Amino acid sequence: MRSAYTLTELLVATAVGSIVMAMAFSSFSVINQKYQKYSDLSDLHRSATQVLNIITRDLRMAGYQDLDTVNGLIPDAITTENNDSDRGGDAITIVYDTSTQNRIKVKYYLLSCKDAKQCNDEESRYRLYKTKFSKVNGSWEISADYEKQAVVDYIDDLQFQYNMVNGESQNSIDSDEIKNVRSIDISILMRTARKHKKDDSNYTTLEGGYIREIFSTTAFTRNLELGG
Repeated sequence: MRSAYTLTELLVATAVGSIVMAMAFSSFSVINQKYQKYSDLSDLHRSATQVLNIITRDLRMAGYQDLDTVNGLIPDAITTENNDSDRGGDAITIVYDTSTQNRIKVKYYLLSCKDAKQCNDEESRYRLYKTKFSKVNGSWEISADYEKQAVVDYIDDLQFQYNMVNGESQNSIDSDEIKNVRSIDISILMRTARKHKKDDSNYTTLEGGYIREIFSTTAFTRNLELGG
């Protein structure tokens, strides 16, 4: 005589199976959220390192004049636009020679990519842009080599602080002070692309659930004291 499952046994098995599936799904959901969070944090740190390296590389060259330059002295190796707000922030323009005949002027600044007409993001996220001009054989080119070139996304704030030869620091400089700058602190506030739920970790979610972190470095401006 063959035995078979009773209706009660089938109902119990179904209930147990449902509970196991629910627990497995819940565990997967938690693990997936953790994975997305740490993946986004990894991207955040990688992007921050890259953008700080890009800006630092140009700042280290600020004011460099080729010994045989045909483009004259560089009176304003650094020009700043100071903004203490927590959105957008400062802008900086850097000038230096790349060869005897060539001089470049690069500007780093933040814009809402919506204002720059490069996205339709409802939250109007900020993006770091770079514009570059060239001076060849004594004359600045009429048009930019490139304008509003996107460097990195999801930067909410960009700030510079100027460390002077007398040991003091200040938020802005004028033309007469450029030669007294010994280093520049760069700070950026970046956020994740995705929203995350707040948990017990050290990372806090602000303004809509995005994780934000401040990254900073110092660029030593070795050529400014030698400028004209």
